[in-house]
Amino acid sequence: MSTSESKVPAKTPRPSGLKRQRRIIEVAAEHFARVGYTRATVAKIAAEVGVTDAGVLHHFGSKENLFNAVVAHREDAYARHDPSAATSVRDLMDRLIAGAASAADEPALLRFRAVLSGEALLEDSPASGHLRHVLETSLATLVPIVQRGIDSGELVADTDPRQFVLEALALNEGVRGQVVVSPEVIDYIPVFTRSLNRLYASVARTA
Repeated sequence: MSTSESKVPAKTPRPSGLKRQRRIIEVAAEHFARVGYTRATVAKIAAEVGVTDAGVLHHFGSKENLFNAVVAHREDAYARHDPSAATSVRDLMDRLIAGAASAADEPALLRFRAVLSGEALLEDSPASGHLRHVLETSLATLVPIVQRGIDSGELVADTDPRQFVLEALALNEGVRGQVVVSPEVIDYIPVFTRSLNRLYASVARTA
């Protein structure tokens, strides 16, 4: 038996399969953004993609798994600018702005995130647990960065680090919601940038 015959190559995802998964996630993001998780159906998503229900379930297993895949895809934009790796509070602000700008490149995902906030108020929605986890994780990772900024003298001594993080997150949540409702009125990134910079300036130690 030859070497080529004796070795069985490991299975790897086919490019066509990965492409189909990405297409399903893109369509699902738009669908969830339009009607929310509860009203969304695998059948309608499959029809928009041009595959069968079984085709969607083959890749994701369930509607909830597909929803979580869309959430993960949306969060990739922020992961590229990892706020937890910030070396200063100013760097943290810049990373939050850059992450928002990346997310804004896909309008469907921007609306999807805004819909998550509303879905979190409904019973039996996976959005509720997800957003709670995001908030808890954000506080756990970002508050120490702000505290280091206070300790180093970057921020004034009486700054409340937890309050500062909550306000920064609330600014993004609020401006994003305004953009989804009135995209022709609100220019998301410039407004968010000015708001975050104003928050930073309110507690930054001046020379």
